Amino acid sequence: MQRASLTYRLTGIGLVMILIGAIVILRHFKPSGSLAAGDLVKSKGPVQAVVKIIEFSDFQCPACRVAQQTLSELTNLYPDKVRITFQHFPLEGHRWSPLAHQAAECAADQKHFWLYHDRLYAEQAAWSVAAENPLERFLRYAKDAGVDLDRFSRCLGDRQINQRIRQEKATGVGLGVRSTPSFFVNGKMVVGSQMLKQEVEKVLQ
Repeated sequence: MQRASLTYRLTGIGLVMILIGAIVILRHFKPSGSLAAGDLVKSKGPVQAVVKIIEFSDFQCPACRVAQQTLSELTNLYPDKVRITFQHFPLEGHRWSPLAHQAAECAADQKHFWLYHDRLYAEQAAWSVAAENPLERFLRYAKDAGVDLDRFSRCLGDRQINQRIRQEKATGVGLGVRSTPSFFVNGKMVVGSQMLKQEVEKVLQ
């Protein structure tokens, strides 16, 4: 009886932990589109949009760069119906990806995220294959975006920023993200640009 009672208690604890995890996920991506303050900077489109896309992406990922064209097409076709939120998901093995994500988050802290985001993807071929650290290039991108360079430079070494990026990736892993680009369209996970477009069009039918 004691062994059975212990088993029931352990099962109960396991169920409670699962429930807590589900609540955390739902709070982060609840349908109303309410996001943490930092995420608002990395979001664009109407808050009350019919379609809410959460994008988990890696700045050094070629497929993620291609996906930006699909995202642009969707926002141009449905400017009043689509909202996009970017989430960091730097992949292992991409040498300069951690620095690129740190730089983008530092730009976000000065409310210049999307300009910096677009520049990183537009010039991905130049910095992602560089043999030397692309820091100087990233500083130039920041200057061109109108970012305060002194503040930006200090931010690049900020461990709290790095932790923020790691937490976003951990959230994605918890939601089942294993590759980039991965998207959540109104809470439903889809992988790749083609599936993204199909899912958005299905929702808008």
